[in-house]
Amino acid sequence: MSRSELKFAIVPRLVKWLIDLITLTCRIRWHNREVLEDLIDNEQPFLISMWHNCSTIAPWAMRNRQISCIVSDSRDGEYVARLGALYGNKTVRGSSSKGSARVTRSLLKLLRNGEPIAMTPDGPRGPLYQVQTGVVWLAAAGRAPVLPLHIEASKQWVLKSWDKHRFPKPFSTIHIGIGEPTLITTDMLAEDADACARLVQHAMMNNVRDLQKAAGLELEYADGEKV
Repeated sequence: MSRSELKFAIVPRLVKWLIDLITLTCRIRWHNREVLEDLIDNEQPFLISMWHNCSTIAPWAMRNRQISCIVSDSRDGEYVARLGALYGNKTVRGSSSKGSARVTRSLLKLLRNGEPIAMTPDGPRGPLYQVQTGVVWLAAAGRAPVLPLHIEASKQWVLKSWDKHRFPKPFSTIHIGIGEPTLITTDMLAEDADACARLVQHAMMNNVRDLQKAAGLELEYADGEKV
């Protein structure tokens, strides 16, 4: 086994071990979980839309649900893909900028087959908390509601990265929130794609606001507007 393969085998397992160890000490509080469960029970496809700053802890929160997420073909992406697999989820390898047509076709096929997918509409390079139109196009074409997902912890590390990446600290309360589902039709998309993106962005930021309030954190946004 090469050195790279050894790293790919070991690092994701170490990250999973760390996540499992920390979350074992935490209290977990779900918000609007019934919205997610109803979609699953009704076997309805949906598109989970989460900000990039939750992408490390999200596979743990959504474990064993066989959700497919875009992961880049880079070396870093290999670690992410393997971590997702360890948590019982799937990946579609590719880039939103390079070879995007192939990735889009793969995701659209999953939705039309009734399978859930997940995207980070502000990733991989930002800008922070800005929804790009790709997510609304995919949701409309796949006839799937956009389901906001966000995670905050009462005590957490927040990195000084462009996305303000966050990770819960031990013995914190982790809040996992499902926002208001947003259905984008092809007619809405044809009329104003940017307005559709703003609609999804507003629902996602309201979810951020609600979870930060629940976690007792300083609000970044209120009613979809920056504080």
